[in-house]
Amino acid sequence: MRIKSNRVPQTLCALCVPLRALCGSISSLKRLLIVLAPLVALTSALYAHHILGIPHYKYSDEYPQIPYLEVIAQVGSTDLDFTYFPGIPRPGEAVRFKLYIRDRHSGEVFRQPLKVEVVQLHFLKGAQPVAEPFTIRTGTGPERNDYKFFLTFQAPEAYEVRVHFPNGEDVEVIPFPVVIGKTDDRPLIFAAAGILGIAIVSVAAVKKKQRRSRRRRS
Repeated sequence: MRIKSNRVPQTLCALCVPLRALCGSISSLKRLLIVLAPLVALTSALYAHHILGIPHYKYSDEYPQIPYLEVIAQVGSTDLDFTYFPGIPRPGEAVRFKLYIRDRHSGEVFRQPLKVEVVQLHFLKGAQPVAEPFTIRTGTGPERNDYKFFLTFQAPEAYEVRVHFPNGEDVEVIPFPVVIGKTDDRPLIFAAAGILGIAIVSVAAVKKKQRRSRRRRS
């Protein structure tokens, strides 16, 4: 069985963490969303093994004053609904994670054990494991369709909870983003600049190829 690590580059993953924690204000959040829109589209085109949605906040009936964060990933016809509470966790605070997996066409729930890795994203060092890989399983009773586990993060940094999900003969490694406290925004700035450069080069190459094609026809 082959393992595909379909995660985007480390710096780009910093774009996918909860935006409010990175921005610090609603006005700057709006500006960041405007910048991120084309970058997310470009990322989806370059890394299309699976689709990782943009994190967004929601409120539950159980805790209407405290938001939780949700990210939905898609692998083929399967939806992976990943959430954690609280949505803006502080260092040293226990974070509750839930994962619900189902086929969007048949509604069949996926309940097989899954391997999970947790890494911390450093600006210069890259991804550093913060825990030994572990296995998650669905619960019993009312929670028999949900994977549920708890983690505590000590440093205010960007992290990834990487879920190994079987996809035919391959294994998709899906990097669900988690941010603890306020993080360094340098990866965000450099990632935006880098992706913009890639986009400009790509567009120039396509236009050059189109011009050559037109010359041959004439």
